[in-house]
Amino acid sequence: GAGIMGHALAIMFAKGGLEVFLTDIDRGKLDQARNLIQSYLEFSFSRGLIEESPEAILKRIKTEITWESFARKSDFIIEAIIEEVEAKRELFRKLAGNIGPETIVASNTSYLDVFPLAPDSIQERLLITHFFSPPYLVPLVEIVGGPRTNPAAVDKAAGMMKDLGMTPVTLKKFLPGFIVNRIQRAIGREALYMIDEGFAEPAEIDRAIKASVAIRLPVLGIFGRYDFAGLDMAARALKAPSLGLATEDRLSPRLLELVAAGHLGVKSGRGFYNYGDHPATEVFKERDAKLIKIIKLLRELGEI
Repeated sequence: GAGIMGHALAIMFAKGGLEVFLTDIDRGKLDQARNLIQSYLEFSFSRGLIEESPEAILKRIKTEITWESFARKSDFIIEAIIEEVEAKRELFRKLAGNIGPETIVASNTSYLDVFPLAPDSIQERLLITHFFSPPYLVPLVEIVGGPRTNPAAVDKAAGMMKDLGMTPVTLKKFLPGFIVNRIQRAIGREALYMIDEGFAEPAEIDRAIKASVAIRLPVLGIFGRYDFAGLDMAARALKAPSLGLATEDRLSPRLLELVAAGHLGVKSGRGFYNYGDHPATEVFKERDAKLIKIIKLLRELGEI
């Protein structure tokens, strides 16, 4: 898949010196992916973030519709296609007949249990590697093995990620949404509830989070914050009367209104915020420039 995550993963691996083959069923998406990759590499080079020339890195990325011949000689394959069960089932079936006996197959699914969808022949080398956008900047990758995954495949994947400068976190078993998306779902559920019920606007909620939680979390995490507050205080807070938090997933009316109006976020120029006529590539560059500063600081502090 050559969408938002697919093209970004190609950047991550190619920057690490690996040969990458990027494929998609849509030639237009492949062309767009190549443009986005080139734009990011040129931006990174101009900022001194990469020493290699964009051209040299880009040469390590091949983009083609047909993939079978390349798959046979690949060591590691990541699927980043649409989150639909049947689409993934069909892809795994095709992969099983077109890869080498040692090839590791990884899924970048955000929440699906992909293990029952794959043929027996790849179960021992099938795992989940869940990255975060953009993976060439955000270092976390959640790794999950299935019931029949060989532990050596998990170790090999984790080692590869470390070599690429990533921060792999391995779950003991599959859990829908893994670690981060479960926490993000809870945060998003409450934030959407507050705007739907008229308690606050999106910009106010974002400002509140950025000026408080976002400052503490990079240093303390969740359980470190409990330790600094005192576990006795935490226990008392949890015994206090309920806050009446939103506990059920529901489709937010505000979110549905935006989607119905074609306001899909950065890719359409407007979502909860209005990005005007700025091309998506420019909006991504602005985001990445800010992320780079934060990541550099966190690395200096030894937090990531």
